[in-house]
Amino acid sequence: MATNLQFIKSASGSSVSSLQITDCFNANYDVYKVVIDNDNGSNNDLYIRVINDSGTVISSGSKYDYANLELNQSGSFGQNKNTGYQEFRGIGYQATTGNVTVAYFYNPYNSSSHTFAMSQSTSMYTTSLRGGKSIGVYKNADTITGLEINEVNSDFTYINVSVYGVK
Repeated sequence: MATNLQFIKSASGSSVSSLQITDCFNANYDVYKVVIDNDNGSNNDLYIRVINDSGTVISSGSKYDYANLELNQSGSFGQNKNTGYQEFRGIGYQATTGNVTVAYFYNPYNSSSHTFAMSQSTSMYTTSLRGGKSIGVYKNADTITGLEINEVNSDFTYINVSVYGVK
C-alpha cells in the first residue's frame, strides 16, 4: 500500500457520547487512514456508522458485517463477529485508560462499491493491555462522506480523530 498521507480533517470532543466527522471522504482518494485516540473509562467498545452524501447517519437495516479478534495480555483471545448489523463494532476496543485505533476505509466515496474497513487498536482493559484487529464491510454501494463514532454505554472522556487520504 502506498504510504503518502495527505491530511484531510480532524475533529475532537470531550464528555460526548458520539462524534461526527463529516465531509472527510471525497473523490480524491480510494483509501483513507483514520486515527482515533480516545478514553471512556468504562470498558465499553466503540462503534462506527457511516454518513452518506445526504448527511444521513446509516443506523438502520442490516448493512454492516464485521469480525474482530481480541489479543489480551493475559494470553487469552476472543472474537466477535456479526452479519447484518446496524454498525461496525470493535473498530476500537474497550478501554479504561485510553485507546488508540488506526483504521483504513476503502472506497467509501465510490457509489459503485461497498465500503470496506480494517483496523488495529491497542488499549488498557482494566489493568492489562489489549490489542484488537478488525475487518468490516458496509454492504450498500452508497457515496459515503463521513463517519459517526459512538461510545456504547457512556460518554467519551475525550476523543480525537484525524483523517488522511492515502496516495
